[in-house]
Amino acid sequence: MNKFTKFPPSVFVDKERNRILLAEAGKDFIDVLLSFLTLPLGTIARLIAKETNMQPVSVGSLSSLYKSVLDLDEEYLWTHTCKEMLLQPRNSMEAYCQSLKLNIDDTEPIQYFICEDLNCCMRLSGSCLSSFRNKKCYCGKLLNKVTSPENLTTENGFVKETTKFIISDDLNVMPNIFGATVLLFQKLGVHDFDAIENQTVEISKNEAYLLKLSLLSKTPLTDFILKKKQFLDHCNPRNESLFVFGELPSDEGRQMVVKVLTRKSNGKILLAEAEEDLVNFLFNFLTFPLGGVLNMLQGVSYLRCIDNFYKSVTELSSERYLRSQGLKDKLAKPQCAPQFGLSNQLLPIGVASLPFDLMPCIRYVPLKFVDPKFSMGECSSSRGFARGPSTYMVTDDLVVTPMSSISGISYLSRSRVRLVDLEERIISISMEEGLSILKASLTSTSALTNGLNQFTRTIKEEK
Repeated sequence: MNKFTKFPPSVFVDKERNRILLAEAGKDFIDVLLSFLTLPLGTIARLIAKETNMQPVSVGSLSSLYKSVLDLDEEYLWTHTCKEMLLQPRNSMEAYCQSLKLNIDDTEPIQYFICEDLNCCMRLSGSCLSSFRNKKCYCGKLLNKVTSPENLTTENGFVKETTKFIISDDLNVMPNIFGATVLLFQKLGVHDFDAIENQTVEISKNEAYLLKLSLLSKTPLTDFILKKKQFLDHCNPRNESLFVFGELPSDEGRQMVVKVLTRKSNGKILLAEAEEDLVNFLFNFLTFPLGGVLNMLQGVSYLRCIDNFYKSVTELSSERYLRSQGLKDKLAKPQCAPQFGLSNQLLPIGVASLPFDLMPCIRYVPLKFVDPKFSMGECSSSRGFARGPSTYMVTDDLVVTPMSSISGISYLSRSRVRLVDLEERIISISMEEGLSILKASLTSTSALTNGLNQFTRTIKEEK
């Protein structure tokens, strides 16, 4: 793989202020930006933690949630594959990203596996098919023989071949219309064309640098292209009054009840004592595609430039710029990959369907997908990732560990909280509370406090 590839984009630089005014780009670069919306949050947490031209960074509480899965003993998960699914979640739109000139997602492309016993694969009653290696077949042997369905296709990105766009420094994307360019120059305080310099950019093919800046910088193009010192906006905890939503779908009957331990003096949530249902709910965040999260949050995540980008993409004409209306709908509301969802999911996130057109037969033998959350041959999808019944400790920044009195007391001691300052509260988590935690997790290292404080109530001790 070459270290550099020329897309280009071409950029207009304000020479006096040494900043990018806008970039002019075609399909190759825009497709790269659009691919960010398809990335699961777990993939983003993994990529931004890597050393690139810029130090490893974290986003809100997602990075600590991801690391806690990495550190969790596998005995607390149903299968080894559960850990793989959370640390390397699949992209439900990977077919659109595989041919990109810059595909920063290092997740292994999906493969399909059948039983190593060819006689088993020929049973007229049917055989197993898995998208994860070394799951067990009905017969007890391993599904590790690769099969390649003939009708798998790779898509040609997202936008039409001949389209051109302009991109502002804060990631607003607009059709390349000259009038819009002039208006943008004027809006940015440029008075003379002599103050503008045009440059062509080389972009590294082996880094997630632009993704990091898109999440954390107010001026990602300037920081990315001019290699300026990054003054990254590591998001501070937001006031909980900001975590409000418009009209939400009905979620009647779906809720979890959780005990939390708070400081009486300031209301900060120190930890939650949770069963596996809350842990599965939080772990599932890592499988959510970024665009699907933005859709659930109605375009307001407080990741400033990402919000700008998402809004501008939803306003592009599918007839003129995107390859189809159906593809635009997928980008605006990408789903979790097949088999990565929860059957009792509180949040309005979709799960892509299994490719049933692959399933009818191999040599006329019916095939059934096995559930990767089960150890042997089951086809149900009702199970989560965390093994139960178990109790877990979830800290304010979403670090998940098995609960024990020793670990709980040790954590409170490290937090330097006085025993008399502790208060137990109870919350019922339904869709609104769940969305509030999700939003807080993107921008705050106090995801539980900022996501839940407005919903807590004191537990009254029974006399």
